[in-house]
Amino acid sequence: MPMFSYVAYSTSGQREAGEIDSASEGGAYETLLAMGLSVVELRDAGSPSRTSWLRREIVLPRRPLPLGEQALLAEQLALLFSVRLPIPSLLRVLGHGSMRHSTRTRLQRVIWLVSEGLPFAQAFQQVGPPVSPVFRELLGLGEASNAMPELLRDLAELLRRQQKLRAHITSALLYPILLLVSGLALLLLVTMSLAPALAPLFDGEARPMPASLSLLLGLREFLIQWWPALLFAGGAGCVALLAMAVRPTAGRLALRLPLIAPVLRDAALLRLTRGLRLLLRAGLTLPEALEAVAKESDILARPVRDAAAALRRGGRAHGAFAERETGLPSLFVELFRIGEETNRLEEVLETLCSVLATQLERRVQGLLQALTPALTLLVGGAIGGLVYTIMDAVMSINELAF
Repeated sequence: MPMFSYVAYSTSGQREAGEIDSASEGGAYETLLAMGLSVVELRDAGSPSRTSWLRREIVLPRRPLPLGEQALLAEQLALLFSVRLPIPSLLRVLGHGSMRHSTRTRLQRVIWLVSEGLPFAQAFQQVGPPVSPVFRELLGLGEASNAMPELLRDLAELLRRQQKLRAHITSALLYPILLLVSGLALLLLVTMSLAPALAPLFDGEARPMPASLSLLLGLREFLIQWWPALLFAGGAGCVALLAMAVRPTAGRLALRLPLIAPVLRDAALLRLTRGLRLLLRAGLTLPEALEAVAKESDILARPVRDAAAALRRGGRAHGAFAERETGLPSLFVELFRIGEETNRLEEVLETLCSVLATQLERRVQGLLQALTPALTLLVGGAIGGLVYTIMDAVMSINELAF
């Protein structure tokens, strides 16, 4: 059945884009209207957009639901599938328990497509809530294998672990970031408020103004004179970073960052290993599982896709992982080779998950132990410099008085 790409707006005014299969363009249009969407563009999925690039909207890619909400959705689906409710009834119950209006709306659209005869997994992929690629793969596989509840429970456990890992890394980096922000805020306060209050005391006096106070006043003048340009540069930098973050090259650029690159690589490798183990356990072939988990992380997407391509050519996946430019740990490559050659890859990946989780924990702790004292010394030195500046000015004022 032909596939059509569409751009439409929901009743709440939210822009939505996706693909839907239908026998004709008119049928796709009627289907989208029946789902409550106002269609602004509809074309064959294989043809280029007919809208001029000058009139196209700049829209960031749709992000998946937060990991916690995906885990909750998987748990609820597992429970409802275990009682063998019909798909429309199951989705209606699920929609009543959803906290997000957008999720309830999308589930209603899935119900409509299922009632029109489309398979559940296909309907969910086309118009359902945005979830991870592994989630979508398991839905299709579970429907085919009649093992949906067990697979969804495994998926929920995987998503909970990923959520816990992300929260752990975020909390570890929170304190150093707060140190930097507080130091910059203090520097700005002294520069814009305290330094100009001390400057008039040296006007017309024979003793020159302390150099540190002059430096702060010069910084203040620079900020006052150039703040529009600085604000524009900061906004442009944020937009550039956001644009880079949504590009496929963002993950590879992240691996060039000092200190945190090993943490990012190990975290991505752990997510990949857990997802690959789950998909293999669910019954996917190794090339299919590799192609699915490659969509989960930009950091390791290239070597994983290369491994899948090598398998389809009749080679071995570990050969692609062993390439020097991949940067994968030798332990991972060697254990993957052993599992692949002995046909016990699922068991090896389970062991790898434990090893990588322990290694990532050590890296995060090591980063925190190195970064926190360094930033504390840096911020402390900056505060000490500010205190010295103020005291130098105060002492100079005392000398002027006598």
